Amino acid sequence: MAAEMTIECKLARDYAMINVEDTLGYLLIKAVPNSSVQLGSMPLNIGVVIDVSRSMKGRKLEVAIEATKLLVSSLQEQDWLSVITFSDDAQIVIPAVQASDKATLLAAVGKIRVINGTRMFHGMEASIREMRKSGLPNKINRMILLTDGETEGEERCRIIATQERSSDIVISAVGIGKRYNENLLSEVADTTLGRFSHLKSPEQITEIFQKELSMAAASVISDVTMDVLPGEGVRVESLDRVFPNSVRLQPIIEDNGRVFKVDLGNLTKDDPTIIGARLKLPSAPAGRVKITRILLHYDIPGLGITGGTESQDVFIEYTVNQELCGQVDREVVSYFNQINAQNLIEEAIRQTRVGNIDEATQSLSQAQAITEKLGNLPLTQDIREALDELEAKGILSPENVKTIKAGSRQTVQVKKSDVK
Repeated sequence: MAAEMTIECKLARDYAMINVEDTLGYLLIKAVPNSSVQLGSMPLNIGVVIDVSRSMKGRKLEVAIEATKLLVSSLQEQDWLSVITFSDDAQIVIPAVQASDKATLLAAVGKIRVINGTRMFHGMEASIREMRKSGLPNKINRMILLTDGETEGEERCRIIATQERSSDIVISAVGIGKRYNENLLSEVADTTLGRFSHLKSPEQITEIFQKELSMAAASVISDVTMDVLPGEGVRVESLDRVFPNSVRLQPIIEDNGRVFKVDLGNLTKDDPTIIGARLKLPSAPAGRVKITRILLHYDIPGLGITGGTESQDVFIEYTVNQELCGQVDREVVSYFNQINAQNLIEEAIRQTRVGNIDEATQSLSQAQAITEKLGNLPLTQDIREALDELEAKGILSPENVKTIKAGSRQTVQVKKSDVK
């Protein structure tokens, strides 16, 4: 019987020079559901949380209501839904319920109205309470959070996200307009392995709601965790999820640094989940050396599988041959360059805020060169517009900051056939 999922591990360089301390090793790890195996499906548990403060009045709230109605209509009868609005407090529009009586649900969504105030944490807390009523195990739990402004109690929002990291609730945070705190939304999303999206216009709300729903519906492998077991003298410097979107992973370190555990969430049937591990390698004589072991744990509720595992050992060859050491896997480099582009964009934003315009321009120009080479045309265009603003005005507007920050997290899949 074919394995339900596979691991593919590739180093940027398969060779390292002998007797050189702290050589950097760039390891790409792909977790790929087997498309030839019918993996079944899981019911969805969707929590929609909508800001109804006064600034949402008009087209933004109108489209948010229509987008929520379309989401309701797209659910299957076994799926669960709850809808929360928030202002100074939370309002339960639809308590947790299975999506069988669509007419009643649609009527409830249609009654959403504007109320004054913005305390996002109330909406998050109410949504989590409702989502828990459906019973979280063996469901795909996703909160879609929409706001257009700054909120009181930002630290409480961060605490809620941290607490839910281990509860299998993914929070995708959607900001619209110029006034919300993009750092808060990106932190909330990153912490729970969700997506941070910035919308320039209300008309984009429907598209992003449908995209979040389709990604949840495509999930077939759940509760995926990865253990990185570094070899003797190997140090794990960083772990990032590179695709389907970029997230810096926070490992739990066990067994005196010999095991690094990270949560990967759920895997979808359509795309691989790709992780980038940056390692520091020890000095070693000539020969083949195991530098790490990768171990994945997972469940597939649709097949009744719990506690499934897949593993792969990763080796590197130490040599005196400089030509071999210079050989590079371009696919691996391309994925790590997407992490580099995100870091350059974050650095440009920081430098702009302290008035270092030349440094910001240099960082953004380097990021643009990377994204253009990778074929990420939307982000390349957004960076170009930010560079034009820097040159003309010496600033980055809140709109451009939000656009390039969110865009840098929407990575592109690199096809082997496109890598030269």
